[in-house]
Amino acid sequence: MRFGTVFSLVASFAAFVAASPLATELDITAVASFPPTNVMSHVVNGERNKMELQIENKSALNVTLKSAGGSFHDAESGKLIKNTTALTYGVTLVSGAKTILPYSFYSEHKPKDVNLKVWVDYDSGDPSGLHRVMAYDSIVAIVEPPASFFDLPLLLTYIMLAGILGGAGYLVWENYAPKSLKKQLKARKPVKKDEISAPVGATTATTTSKALDEQWLPASMRKKAVKKTEGVVSSGDESAASGAERRRTRKAAAAASASK
Repeated sequence: MRFGTVFSLVASFAAFVAASPLATELDITAVASFPPTNVMSHVVNGERNKMELQIENKSALNVTLKSAGGSFHDAESGKLIKNTTALTYGVTLVSGAKTILPYSFYSEHKPKDVNLKVWVDYDSGDPSGLHRVMAYDSIVAIVEPPASFFDLPLLLTYIMLAGILGGAGYLVWENYAPKSLKKQLKARKPVKKDEISAPVGATTATTTSKALDEQWLPASMRKKAVKKTEGVVSSGDESAASGAERRRTRKAAAAASASK
């Protein structure tokens, strides 16, 4: 009697569990894809790599999307390299509806081909906890970002290198350059207009040239030349003397005529 009662209770509980919606298998699908601008599935180091998650809830229950994540694996051995960025959503996946969500991650790895896996975790409310659905599992290529001449960090690097090379060159020049080469370069320095002296007067040049010429003469001849030079009257003095003499001659002639 007791055995029959226990058996009936177990059978009733099993039937209840089988009929419970929590025991039914949930049909949740997820697909991750790169945008149309990245048809080659390149993962760029140092940049934000974007993907699109398309999740469809084909079950009879509403579930909650908790998070999405991913990982990089070796393309040949399948060994884990590093996990990608994990994003938390907390979005309700309505029964019979499709949901599109963005997913992004960053990469800092040596450029090569790796296996990228992306998944989503959802909560159906049953005691078993979270459920995971794989959304992407394929080989991708990790590449470096394209170099740009107007890249600010690259320009700063060029400026720093130029400054270092310029300072090193200056030190080498100051310490190891031959002095003769330095003198030659200084001698080739162009003369400024302000440094050009004014032309020397004709009288000064003549006097200087005469003095230079007299240095070749014997001492006796130089004395005679000096006496002759002292006795010569300049053209200005001669003109002044002749003018005064003419005035005196006119005055004398006027006085003579007056006396007559």
